[in-house]
Amino acid sequence: VALRRSLIVAALAGGAAAFTARCGVPALRSERPATCGVHMGKDAADGPFTPIVKVAKTLIGDKALDKIRGNVIGQHSKVIAAFCDSSGSAIGKIALKQLYELADTNHNGLIEKGELKSALLMLGFTHLGDAQIDGIFARADKDGNTEIDFEEFMAEAPKTLRTNLTKLAKTNGNDLGFLS
Repeated sequence: VALRRSLIVAALAGGAAAFTARCGVPALRSERPATCGVHMGKDAADGPFTPIVKVAKTLIGDKALDKIRGNVIGQHSKVIAAFCDSSGSAIGKIALKQLYELADTNHNGLIEKGELKSALLMLGFTHLGDAQIDGIFARADKDGNTEIDFEEFMAEAPKTLRTNLTKLAKTNGNDLGFLS
């Protein structure tokens, strides 16, 4: 157990490159799509953390690593939920006001569909297609005037953020190699 811990610490401290050659971990693929579906195990994308994940898998086993991953994902999900649930607090309202002002690029006090799309893409929600963005816009635009005012934004933003921050976290975890 002490040897395993030492090897994990050495891998983390020494970096993945120093460890991959010694442990026979394959090098990262140099070419892969910029966006990909989320997969685990042998179907997962290789990323910068893949060598460390593979070493950890060898040292502690698949079952123990899956338990650690599950705990980390659970904690991360709680952070996302807490952030989104804070939308009614003073700080949450300030954060949402800042997001609203950033999205309102023409500074008319309203968000049009194109501005919403740009804002969502700027947040990294590249997994959203036009139809999904249209759906978000339609849900937010309660009065149907083809613009989202601040009150409409405040009502819809927490739900949209919760869903899409979770999806983004899964995609990033995959792309970084944490699911290898």
